[in-house]
Amino acid sequence: MSKSKRWWTKELSQLRTHANKLGRAAYKLRGVPEHQVHAEHKAAKNKYQNIIKVTKQQHWRDWLEKAEDSDIWAAHHIVSAPYTDGGRAKILKLKYKVGNKELTASTNEEKSRALTNCFFPTKLQDQGRNSEVKYPKVCKGVGKITRKKIHEQLRKAKPFKAPGPDGIPNIVLSNSTDLITDRLFYIYEAMLESGLQYAP
Repeated sequence: MSKSKRWWTKELSQLRTHANKLGRAAYKLRGVPEHQVHAEHKAAKNKYQNIIKVTKQQHWRDWLEKAEDSDIWAAHHIVSAPYTDGGRAKILKLKYKVGNKELTASTNEEKSRALTNCFFPTKLQDQGRNSEVKYPKVCKGVGKITRKKIHEQLRKAKPFKAPGPDGIPNIVLSNSTDLITDRLFYIYEAMLESGLQYAP
């Protein structure tokens, strides 16, 4: 291996190690998007990817300059080969059911529709209270809900606790307190007025 190639290999290895180290640090601080480590990781990753790109181009030029008769045909074969999609991930044909009928989605539009119907089914109509179901007793002594109380509770919430059925982590709620406090205030007021909040 030539001296210049050894230098490139060493530098690439150091850049990759540095980018990976910053990546791990950024992941640990994923709940703090304004932290400086995120920008440093992005810059290190971009630098590594740019040097990889330049190195590939330089290797291609070096190979062409030193190409012999047999290599020229190999270069011609590579250059004249049909364009590919670079091995992008593809969704294969999807089989799904509508009632008892089995269907196959082949086109992107059909696949999108099938996946949408699977992941986001049609919301059931609200049938109101079921007289046969035993509902818990209504909460008593909740007191008046204020914007200040909502704000305080959102700030107190543990940031990385497992999210509930809505899938929204507490870190999102506590970081957007100023934006959602008013909306939550009206929602909680309506729930209390309608008796929709029950004791466990």
